[in-house]
Amino acid sequence: DIIPRILSRREWVRIEEGLKQRLQALNLFIDDVYNAQRIVGDGVFPAEVLASSRNFREACRGVHPPFGVWAHICGSDLVRDADGTVYVLEDNLRVPSGVSYMLENRQIMKRLFPELFKSSTILPVDDYPNRLYDTLAALSPREGERPVVAVLTPGIYNSAYFEHSYLAQQMGAYLAEGADFFVSREDIVYLRTISGPQRVDVIYRRIDDEYMDPEVFLTDSTLGIPGLLRAWRRGTVAIANAPGAGVADDKVVYAFVPDIIRYYLDAEPILPNVPTYLCMR
Repeated sequence: DIIPRILSRREWVRIEEGLKQRLQALNLFIDDVYNAQRIVGDGVFPAEVLASSRNFREACRGVHPPFGVWAHICGSDLVRDADGTVYVLEDNLRVPSGVSYMLENRQIMKRLFPELFKSSTILPVDDYPNRLYDTLAALSPREGERPVVAVLTPGIYNSAYFEHSYLAQQMGAYLAEGADFFVSREDIVYLRTISGPQRVDVIYRRIDDEYMDPEVFLTDSTLGIPGLLRAWRRGTVAIANAPGAGVADDKVVYAFVPDIIRYYLDAEPILPNVPTYLCMR
């Protein structure tokens, strides 16, 4: 879209606070449903919805990822109605995509409308790759060493491959496919390089859960890394977003997000859902 969407600082601050609130609550929800399931026991979230979710992964039960965070990157779709109210349409917590196009669009905007950036106070976006790297590096299980970060891509035929390669280049991370990795007997993930095996601390995965590990999910997947879930469960490698995070972006779960926010944060949602009606009710 060549016509930029203008947001005032006041409007953006509210959106920013609302998205932070939403993601904090969703991370607490994910961590809860894979462990104590308090929200189910307290009757706030129906057990049958969890049991029927296609994105709930039994292999993730009992896991406690670093900082209790499962979804490190979230892509929430927003819509603004005629009276200016901003609604959340959906939350993408598995493999959110599209940020590279935003970064490229900003560069184009700077070239086309330099006077706009000189005359207006426009918030920068250029530091996104650095912030993404810092977020990933903080997950490293090895302290005191520079973390080795790799972007796991399904390959050149994926529609988002440009973004995979762009972010890997900007972060100074490895860009690799599943066949480039192997998991040792000690459940440590290594990357095959021309200098020999390189231990990997953090994997920024850009493939869906189903293809991530043929030992656990689809057995005929050639895109994943056999043994990756074993290593992740053992804590020798971090994965962002974590396997199983998609349980929180289920379309039925969406209807319960306002209740999820109230339950975990004891606060009213800053950003409302689009009015949604459940047939089960």
